[in-house]
Amino acid sequence: MKVKKSGRELAILLEEDEEVISSLVKACSSEGITSGTILSCVGALKRSRLILRKGLEKTITQHLEVVGNGNISQHNGKPFVHLHLAAGSETGSWVGHLIEGVVDVFCEVIIMENDISMVREYDEILLERGVTVPYKLKFG
Repeated sequence: MKVKKSGRELAILLEEDEEVISSLVKACSSEGITSGTILSCVGALKRSRLILRKGLEKTITQHLEVVGNGNISQHNGKPFVHLHLAAGSETGSWVGHLIEGVVDVFCEVIIMENDISMVREYDEILLERGVTVPYKLKFG
């Protein structure tokens, strides 16, 4: 992973075999980003796990070209990455919330740090409704 910060912008180059979510958490932690907008995520994944809709996950084990955006908030004092992707190959396309993704070739992510205090809190009601990642956004 290569990281470059200029002002409030953070550019991250993820390389082959790096895991996207954990790498973004690590980059945001090391750069002190507690709240931000994922302006762009473009690249390729070789393995991914997406939430396609409430209660439906899909693991895809093939090369996918991806594009996405999302945000960074805090959960228990650590960065929480909320990233949605559109992903596709010659066999189909999928859109959803990325739970886990392993980079194939490279993946480029641009994050804009912001001043809005955003915190994720566990929400029992969301869990009861079948939401796979039951964390609700709260503004500080």
